[in-house]
Amino acid sequence: MDTGIGPEINLGQIVGKDHKYELSVSNETAEDAAARRSKESADAELKRNMTYMLFFFALMIIGVVFAGCVYIFATGAADDKKWAAGIVSAISSGVVGFLVGQGIGESLFLRKLV
Repeated sequence: MDTGIGPEINLGQIVGKDHKYELSVSNETAEDAAARRSKESADAELKRNMTYMLFFFALMIIGVVFAGCVYIFATGAADDKKWAAGIVSAISSGVVGFLVGQGIGESLFLRKLV
C-alpha cells in the first residue's frame, strides 16, 4: 500500500537531547509584517496616551473633590463636616490601597526596616 508520501522519518534518531527545534510558518510578506508592526506600534502609543490622559483627568477631579471636602471640613457646620469627613477618609483609604497594590507602600516599609 503506497501512499505516495515518502518514507517515514524517525524523529528520535534526528533530534538530540541538547537540541531545540522550532517550526514556524509565515504567510505574510516583509512589507505586510512591517505595516502590521507599524500599526500595532501606533495603536499601543494611542492607548498609552489615552490611559495617561484619563489617569490625570481622574486625578485632577479627585484632587478638586478632596480639596473641597477638606475646606468644608475645616470651615463648615457640624452636619457638613460629617459627610466631608467620610469622603476624605474614602479618598485617603483609596490612595493607600492603590499604593499598596502597586507595591509602593511595601517598598517604603521595607526600606525603613533595613
